[in-house]
Amino acid sequence: MLSDSRRMFLLCLGCLGALGAVSIKNPAQAADVRSPKAHDRRIITIYFSWAGSCRDVAREVQRLIGGDLVRLETVEPYPAKYEDTVSRSKAESKANLRPALKPIPDLSGYDIVCIGHPIWSGSMPMALYSFFDSHDLSGKTLVHFNTHGGSGQGDSHREIARLEPKAKLLEGLAVYGWGGVRDMPSVEQWLKRIGLIEAK
Repeated sequence: MLSDSRRMFLLCLGCLGALGAVSIKNPAQAADVRSPKAHDRRIITIYFSWAGSCRDVAREVQRLIGGDLVRLETVEPYPAKYEDTVSRSKAESKANLRPALKPIPDLSGYDIVCIGHPIWSGSMPMALYSFFDSHDLSGKTLVHFNTHGGSGQGDSHREIARLEPKAKLLEGLAVYGWGGVRDMPSVEQWLKRIGLIEAK
């Protein structure tokens, strides 16, 4: 017959074993479940921004899904004055110019490419055409967002689909950004909608 002390000892061992069985599951339960489609995939968010609104959205995208963050810049900076930038952008668009860009990292190793930009006169800036002319994103998941002052996406999403026909272009996001971004929560809602963040 087991003594009371022996019986108590075996009971404690049984309790510890049960706890151990539960704790084995905890690492999986604690794993990052916010980005199931982005997990273990290389991500880069590239943005072109003049006033800063698109930069802010890009930073939020990176914060939520991880990966690298790169600013797309022209060799010749756009003027600081709004009217001068509008004049230059319209001239570039009319002449179908491709402004030279500063180098960015090699994109061949990335699975998901997020690209963001403002809308200028209903279209994406010509710097984006320079980017797409220089990079083949075939086979990659392409995530597109833009800021605007009332034009929504303009023709940008349609143009990206035309320029990168072999990429998997997901639903885009247009965020009102005139004078700053006021609807940042829409970024997380959109990423959930397109499956890059798990909806809870």
